[in-house]
Amino acid sequence: NVIMFNVPERSINDKNEHHDGQLSYDIMQRAGLPEQDGQFTCTRIGASESKTKTNRPRPLKVSCSSKSTAFELLVLSKNLKGDEKYGNIFIVPDRTREERVEHKKLVDLLRVKRANNPEKKFYIWNKSIRSSD
Repeated sequence: NVIMFNVPERSINDKNEHHDGQLSYDIMQRAGLPEQDGQFTCTRIGASESKTKTNRPRPLKVSCSSKSTAFELLVLSKNLKGDEKYGNIFIVPDRTREERVEHKKLVDLLRVKRANNPEKKFYIWNKSIRSSD
C-alpha cells in the first residue's frame, strides 16, 4: 500500500464514482509505472473536507495487488517532481503508527545532522542515517 498526498478530491457536484481510481491511475502512468498487470483499490483517509476546517484534500490510500508494484511506484514517484500537473503530489509508503513515529524521529535526527554539518550529505537508508563522504 502507498499513500498519495495532495490528490484533488472530486467536487460535490461530480457524479463520477471512479474519480479517485482514474486520477491515481493517471498519476501512476505519469510517474512512469508500466501498465498495471494487477488490480488496485483507492480509498480516502479521514473526515471529508466538509467536516473539517481545512481546504486540503484527504490522503488517498492506494492498495496494489503486489508489493513489487507498490515498491516500484515509490521508486518512480520522484519523476512527478517536475510534472506540471502532478508536481505537488507526494507518494509515501503506508506505515503503521509505530513506524510513523520511528520514521519521524529519524527525519528529525537527519535535520539536526544536516544543520550541524552542512558540508556533508546525509540520508536515511535502511532505518539508519548514513553520510556520503
